[in-house]
Amino acid sequence: MAVIVALLALLGGLAGAVTVPVGDNSVSGVSSGACTLHPKLRERIHKDVAWLDEIGGITDAMIRNISLVCDVNIRHQCNVQATRMMIKDGEIYLNSLHPEWRLGPHEFIGFLLELYETSRMHKLPDLEFAWNGNDDAADPAFTWTDRATLQARFHGGPFPILAWSKSERSFASLVPYSGAFRCSEDSFDNMMYRLEELKRVPWQERKKVAFGRWNLFCATYTYGQEVLPSGQRSICPRSYLPSLNSQLPQHMDILPLGSINGGPARGTPVPLLHQNAYRYLVSTDGWAISSKFDKYLLLGSLIIKAASSRKGYYYDALVPDVHFLPCMNESLGDIVGRVKWALQHDAEAQRIAEAAQAFAVKHLHRGARLCYYRTLIEEMGKRMKYTPDCANRKLCIPLGRFLEFLAANPRYAHSCRLQEVLIRYGVERSMPQYNASSDAVINELLKDPKHWPRDTDIPPRTVEPYFPGSRRRRHRQRRRRQH
Repeated sequence: MAVIVALLALLGGLAGAVTVPVGDNSVSGVSSGACTLHPKLRERIHKDVAWLDEIGGITDAMIRNISLVCDVNIRHQCNVQATRMMIKDGEIYLNSLHPEWRLGPHEFIGFLLELYETSRMHKLPDLEFAWNGNDDAADPAFTWTDRATLQARFHGGPFPILAWSKSERSFASLVPYSGAFRCSEDSFDNMMYRLEELKRVPWQERKKVAFGRWNLFCATYTYGQEVLPSGQRSICPRSYLPSLNSQLPQHMDILPLGSINGGPARGTPVPLLHQNAYRYLVSTDGWAISSKFDKYLLLGSLIIKAASSRKGYYYDALVPDVHFLPCMNESLGDIVGRVKWALQHDAEAQRIAEAAQAFAVKHLHRGARLCYYRTLIEEMGKRMKYTPDCANRKLCIPLGRFLEFLAANPRYAHSCRLQEVLIRYGVERSMPQYNASSDAVINELLKDPKHWPRDTDIPPRTVEPYFPGSRRRRHRQRRRRQH
């Protein structure tokens, strides 16, 4: 017994221990204690779910609409776009599967682990929702065309979907980028564990250089952002910012990674844990929010962040010029002025860096993230207008069973620390769905990358007015009503 306790303590320490509120029973999942969130994070949750009140809550018809993300112009995305999930009597079930080729990266698995851990610590309400499988919950499926009338671009939507990156035009609800927070070797949790080591590099010993490294690609949304106060149109920061090095060559080292024969200069990579050797760190978004930004907050360097229309779940709590310096928000080249300001106001720059680190330590640790998940799910649960049931879904795999499957499979086992959660919380094996979800069944489901269980006929529906399909479908429905 002592060995097991020691192992659990070690696993918890390596990944950033979860702080369980007083009064919680983590075995039963019953919670009698409250978790504490930054007020701005609570505001974000209420902002993201507000449209559910306006539309009348979460209905069974709304959940069935999720199947339509496989239709027409985006059917090639299919279940990459949205993975359906159910919470019933405190247990979490998968109602569709992410395709096999997307299970190696840690994005989905990290989310599943934090969701499962939350369910083991707290009794979660009944709920059905989806998780966005792409980097960014944006076009074409998850964006409003007319927020005032709740008109979505997606012809069957909107519906409750969780995402770790979005613009304010999206009807998704933001959640942590759990894979980046807990799964990689340089994850936020691992960096939290090594925080004292990071602090050993004093401010005065850090190079007075604005350092930036990233892969050179440009998301299309960067060209569609608002015109800057300077009158200039937005442009991709990853391609533009490196061109400004020559204006402050001794104090700017901003380069894309890698090298191309005969091409422009490219930078050599520097491990994230060593980037605190620089006094200033430049952050840019990629296809979605940067997976490094929250880690930069921990490094104790001044962050200069390029403007972006993409938001993470905690961004509302960060204050420009208090936690970071913004750039590319006044003019394309205003980063040069930002670096000059930092050089001339060293004490103020250090205070901003320290404020960012203090914010991350207090509000982004694993316990705080699980608190965020719990609060969001409880708020969504208040808006449920029906009782979900596996009997009404063609696929209902217990999440604990699916995590066991992943942990036992060499292809997925090392994507994240699956055993850490399974050893700590265990799996409920008495559910009927557990034995029905054998390894063979799951493997067979994963073979089809387009697998998407349509359950619009469970229970049978003679008319489906919430599926505004083709003229032929509407004509059939009218004929049925006439007869």
